[in-house]
Amino acid sequence: MTELFNIKKGDIVSITGAGGKTSLMFHLANTLKKNGTVLIATTTKIFKPEITENNSFIFIYPEEISTLSPQDNFIHIFCPEIINNKIMSAQFEDLNVLRKYFDYILIEADGSANKALKGWRGDEPNIYPKSTKTIAVIDITALHKDKNETTIHRFELFQKQYFNFNKTIEKNDYIGYINSNIFFNNSLGEKILFFNKIESLDSFGSFLDIVSKIENFENIYFGSIFSNNFFKFKNVTPIVLASGFSKRFFGDKLSYKLKNGKTILEMTLTNINKIDFKEKILVGKNNFHYDLSKKFGFKFIENKNPELGQSRSVVLGTSEATLQGFIFIPGDMPFLTRESLLKIIFEFQKYNKIIVPFINGEKSAPILFPKIYFKDLTSLKGDSGGREILKKEEFIKCNFKNSFEFFDIDTQNDLKILETLEEQI
Repeated sequence: MTELFNIKKGDIVSITGAGGKTSLMFHLANTLKKNGTVLIATTTKIFKPEITENNSFIFIYPEEISTLSPQDNFIHIFCPEIINNKIMSAQFEDLNVLRKYFDYILIEADGSANKALKGWRGDEPNIYPKSTKTIAVIDITALHKDKNETTIHRFELFQKQYFNFNKTIEKNDYIGYINSNIFFNNSLGEKILFFNKIESLDSFGSFLDIVSKIENFENIYFGSIFSNNFFKFKNVTPIVLASGFSKRFFGDKLSYKLKNGKTILEMTLTNINKIDFKEKILVGKNNFHYDLSKKFGFKFIENKNPELGQSRSVVLGTSEATLQGFIFIPGDMPFLTRESLLKIIFEFQKYNKIIVPFINGEKSAPILFPKIYFKDLTSLKGDSGGREILKKEEFIKCNFKNSFEFFDIDTQNDLKILETLEEQI
């Protein structure tokens, strides 16, 4: 975990936000104490932890600063004053002295009364000026809950600062809240966002929709302190391949209309749009493809040489992609679900390797490639697409049981199967 946050000796880490600040601070401390001396402090107030058989705390009081002798494998906690079992705020002057004694200092610099969102006072957060990193903790478990005093700290102040007409907490509330950047007021060091309590595909999907709208911020992590899972977020570009000739179909299969009146390509794009991607690309060859790309918000790339095979579409799409991963989706996958796309993308977050769906032991599409394969992908030739890379590179299998949604249409005979499958929509 410390490798993910890139915490090194000499770092002073301030933690702001809500939904796990204290837990993250102690979690980090327990990891870092194996590598050097660790101090915990607060510039707000925190409950004094209890000493048990499972933890090792040394409490430091102001009169002891001049005689300090920090010990490895212990968590040192600075207690300038304790009121009602709460450790009060440390003064910057004391932290200036204490930082000379410790390899790592972790500071809780913000209070939120155990609520996911808050209205900010002008003096918040109280970040120690010599902090080398500030981690803002985001808790999105308040999504769809009522907006009131029980869900939002200083509710009236929050309404003045982030007013939206909706009566429940929605994604736009989080997007505005995060983009205000108040988490990092007076922070001079590295700025990190950490989305906590992402413990399911559903919560990962909500996170993905929010993070796609965050402005000018690349240093993003997500996971679960409770589950001890931490991942650095890698943005993904869907690249839809729609410039094939459909030779076995004897016609343009992507323009074929399903029973719901939508074409195969239109349904494919509709399902992709159930995830709020930051960047989307469609590689096509005619006005039908162009019109649909504009309708669904995809960047259109014209393939002027489709006769060169599928690899040409892969090269064109990859060349225009700017994010950390590329997921190649054939235009004839009208039943692909949001959940399956999320599962593939989540596996990529965990492993940062090529992710290949497998159905009943057989490879399928869509395949996701990390950006490190940019050169390989843009050097492809012929009709094999990325399959040539799979022959020589390690990849992660992402297993699925439902072959229905991975069904693609290659021949006229497939339409008979399609008519049956459509009944399951």
